Amino acid sequence: MAHDRHADCPLCRSSKQTFYRKADSYRIVRCDQCQFLFVSPLPSKEALATFYQQPAYYEGSDLGYDDYLGDRHRHEQLARGRLHRIENMHPSRGDILDVGCAAGFFLSVAQSRGWQTLGVELSSSMADYATRLLGHRIAPTLTDAGIQSGSLDAVTLWEYIEHIPDPQDEIARLVALLRPGGVLALSTPNTNYWVAIHQPDRWREYKPPAHLGFFTPATLRHVLKASGLEQITIVRATPRAPTQPYLLQRLLLLLRDQVGNGADRRTALWWSFSLAWRLGEYISRGLYRVRWPACDLHIGLEAYAIKPKR
Repeated sequence: MAHDRHADCPLCRSSKQTFYRKADSYRIVRCDQCQFLFVSPLPSKEALATFYQQPAYYEGSDLGYDDYLGDRHRHEQLARGRLHRIENMHPSRGDILDVGCAAGFFLSVAQSRGWQTLGVELSSSMADYATRLLGHRIAPTLTDAGIQSGSLDAVTLWEYIEHIPDPQDEIARLVALLRPGGVLALSTPNTNYWVAIHQPDRWREYKPPAHLGFFTPATLRHVLKASGLEQITIVRATPRAPTQPYLLQRLLLLLRDQVGNGADRRTALWWSFSLAWRLGEYISRGLYRVRWPACDLHIGLEAYAIKPKR
């Protein structure tokens, strides 16, 4: 993949950085000033655009999703919880934009709750699914969406910010689209997760060129605060013990036809595996807490913030 020049820190613009690790042919560096981890040099814009047009990214690629469309039920469950948080901060439903909306599952749930929806999605196959099968309005880029400044009540970026070369500029651009009092919400992998720190070779999220930036609660808060947002809430999401759940997850995927994926009718076998999963989770997390009391066992981060009314 073609590369651009070595990058300054996309958050604080410092040129001082320390090599952190290699991921395939890519270098991940740490900013000496704000501690943000990012890929340097960055892939070219043309190379990234080509990468996201590959259907395999959503259909089992090691750099993408195992089966994005097959996990619709799980995506919709997540959407309901996330919208509940947004609606607590902005009770009146209005205009919501989902950037990196993929197949439009979040948009469908938002629409069912009274929001006026619009999505942005670069992948033509995912945008086609959202438009043709779900009836959503989708633009390929933010520029093509033609949104006026100060016209949105909420902007969401689920598992998106880690994909973009310049997250600080992107967030500032999106904040400008919000009305005063509007909500910006996002999710991203948690680079403070135990596996990311202690066993980085096992952590799936160090996967350039799909992921270009790697956030902790501190660096995520930095981005939002620097963009002028207030009432910032960082939520540690999806607790996951570092070992047993991966083994159980592999087994559940292999037996998906028998045990269901959460959307199918729940057989006795499904309940048995679900109980085994939960017990294994609690036991494994407890053991890690004993040995590493301060360790972070959450694989994801969510952030919610408000554009000031002044």
